[in-house]
Amino acid sequence: MSTPDPFVPPAAADNRGTTDASTGTGAPGRSGAARSRGGLVAVAFAGVALLLALVSALLSWRAADRADEALDKLSSLVASPGSDAAPSRSPASEQPSGEQSADAPAPTASGAVPELNKQTRYEVKYTGETLRVPAGNTCSDTVYIDLDEPRVQTAAGIAELEFHRPCGSGAPYLSLTSGVDASEVTSESVTPYDCADQIRTSPIAGEEQPLRRGQVYCITTSWDDARAAAIRWKMVVLSVTATPQDGSVTFTASAWEIPD
Repeated sequence: MSTPDPFVPPAAADNRGTTDASTGTGAPGRSGAARSRGGLVAVAFAGVALLLALVSALLSWRAADRADEALDKLSSLVASPGSDAAPSRSPASEQPSGEQSADAPAPTASGAVPELNKQTRYEVKYTGETLRVPAGNTCSDTVYIDLDEPRVQTAAGIAELEFHRPCGSGAPYLSLTSGVDASEVTSESVTPYDCADQIRTSPIAGEEQPLRRGQVYCITTSWDDARAAAIRWKMVVLSVTATPQDGSVTFTASAWEIPD
């Protein structure tokens, strides 16, 4: 009868660094390394996210800044002098309806002759121009004088004055054409402002003003003729400087334009 072999227990397996299939736990060295790598990845992702957020905020700030600049440029273009938009006026700068500033000329209806006063601005057109009407061969000659240019022996339709030389011993005289107003004054140094007052308060008749040396006239040209010819209305000071026996007459004229 045989004797059974003695029982020898199996050697214990070395499971260091292996994972238990039932518990899923691993060796301590490998588990710590995995957690360390996972933490680094999370930190890296968080850093990238923060950087992207900063870049996005910077781009948003720049976009808003450029939008403000574009809006400012657009506003300046709209408010520029060449734009079609009418400039706004503050209520203090507007005159109430029916009232007129004491420093400005009163408004006139379209086509009406403007009122001349101390606020009227006069611009020099010419000064000290000599106009000579030559001696005529026959009596009853009519010579037309244009004070806009000025010129002697012009066309009748553009003249302000008609110079007449009567037959016999009568003195030559002037007549005003239609729309021309005048007044005789005492000095050729009179200002256009004084002339306007003299014409308003002491106008002369428009026909047959006898001429003698030393006379001075304030004359306004025709407002309607000036508008029709697209030229400026004028104030003229006309002096009679010579009336020799041969029948000729010499004038000296100075003129100011009256802006519309």
